[in-house]
Amino acid sequence: MHLHAAFVPPAQTVESLAALVGSLEPPPPKRGVTSHLDPTKRGFLGRRLAAAPPEPEPEPEGPVVPMLEVLDPDRMLIPVTDFGWLTPDDARRVGDVLAEVCAGLPAAPMVRVQGGSALVDPDDRSVWANLAASDDELRAMGDIARALVAGIEPLGYYRDRRQFKPRLPLATITDTTTVEHLERVLSALELYHGDPWQITEVTVFKRGSGVWRTLPVGR
Repeated sequence: MHLHAAFVPPAQTVESLAALVGSLEPPPPKRGVTSHLDPTKRGFLGRRLAAAPPEPEPEPEGPVVPMLEVLDPDRMLIPVTDFGWLTPDDARRVGDVLAEVCAGLPAAPMVRVQGGSALVDPDDRSVWANLAASDDELRAMGDIARALVAGIEPLGYYRDRRQFKPRLPLATITDTTTVEHLERVLSALELYHGDPWQITEVTVFKRGSGVWRTLPVGR
């Protein structure tokens, strides 16, 4: 099984972020119409037809590609680390160690969403919401992530302790994404002030199956 850990923001937070990004999508282009009226017709009937408004015929619609592919709210997670593929026995050992590590950590920090970023790495195709908090609280989040990575090292699993970044993905770019639209989204995120919430647990997910285990932070 493939496991990874994340902090899960409140449902209200991710739903409001999804609605915000989705609301900034430009309206779909207006459909054109085609008239089969021949203005060259003569005679009484031709004049009657020419005087009547043309009967519009909608042009065929092509697929509308959004500027951004907004993620489902349940995929808007704050990544902690990826544990890779584990056997069921190894997964159980890793889970037990992670639970012990989380229980021994100090009180959980308070954070909120403010600001955003996009395409932060050469291979990145995401738009991110950034977390805001005091330096101590952001450091405490990073400490949780580093403690989880360090905790499984005695089991022979080594991960990058610097991997954690205080942000969550909101959307991915598409072939139609413009710089102007990205700037508009990032400006809106800069003005967004989310409600604060406390990091009280780490959630371990099993790929393809959802939540595998929830680990309370602090005693």
